[in-house]
Amino acid sequence: MSRWVPTKKEKYGVAIYNYDARGEEELSLQIGDTVHILETHEDWYRGHRLRRKSKKGIFPACYIHLKEATVEGSGQKETVIPTELPLVQEVTTTLREWATIWRDLYVGDKREMFNSVRDMIYHLIEWRSQILSGTLPQDELTELKQRVTSKIDYGNKYLDLDLVVRDQDGNILDPEITSTVSLFRAHEAASKQIEDRIQEEKSQKQNIDLSRQAKFASTPSLALFVTLKNVVCKIGEDAEVLMSLYDPVESKFISENYLVKWSSSGLVKDIDQLHNLRAVFTDLGSEDLKREKISFVCQIVRVGRMELRDNNTKKLTAGLRRPFGVAVMDVTDIITGKMDDEDKQHFIPFQP
Repeated sequence: MSRWVPTKKEKYGVAIYNYDARGEEELSLQIGDTVHILETHEDWYRGHRLRRKSKKGIFPACYIHLKEATVEGSGQKETVIPTELPLVQEVTTTLREWATIWRDLYVGDKREMFNSVRDMIYHLIEWRSQILSGTLPQDELTELKQRVTSKIDYGNKYLDLDLVVRDQDGNILDPEITSTVSLFRAHEAASKQIEDRIQEEKSQKQNIDLSRQAKFASTPSLALFVTLKNVVCKIGEDAEVLMSLYDPVESKFISENYLVKWSSSGLVKDIDQLHNLRAVFTDLGSEDLKREKISFVCQIVRVGRMELRDNNTKKLTAGLRRPFGVAVMDVTDIITGKMDDEDKQHFIPFQP
């Protein structure tokens, strides 16, 4: 009967799959967990997670991606030190910590913070890949390290996490060999630098908004370009689709109607206009930007019999126009330039 054998080379690895323990002797793992491997037996390892050394257990060897590490000490005092750059290790740890917060932001529907954290995570992932590639010249690598540490410190401050104290080269200060006074001064300098950056980003965002508003305010006239993709509505007869702009505060239309004739077959009546239904509302001026609200209104008018169920040929009527439904969408942000993605498609439900 084979026994557990202490590992010699297989000392450090990263979990590439989730593993749920099926007994007290097993160790549960999540993707990305780093493990210190102590013993091996057939297709199993025994060890512990680096973040929780007190809990030891066994786990499948095929769930672990082995990585190089330096081993110090032996027996109960054995420790592993990954041979990766300290900055790469820090980025990896930061990404794991932010990922948990990012998920909570999604669950809590905090969209603005969710999008900001997402952008920061994407930047760190990209920069980590560039550092690991080993193809960057020394000057570019130094500059990239500064950007990475700056992004990590900014993100930690943004998420109200602990501030990491660094030296001028971006390396984390060791409190064991650094005086208390030096740590305090470095902490003060880092806090001020991050606060200045936060204020700078807020100022830049405000300037962008102001310049955008000034650009629109200085425009004597403007136009709204609309493309009609489809009308998903079972009308049963020919119809007319009237599109226009409406001021709900003053209760009046502020543009002319754009008319599209729709056939009972569910397609545009003029087949040559298929996929080419475009309208430009040009009768808009700078005064319209000052309106509190502007709505895009789409009216559907049925053209045909008085009643859809009227099958009496003697009383059959044709060509009568009857209101069928209306669809309304608030386009204030689009017209005033506050929406970044102006080409986004919108589905507007209609009300009968």
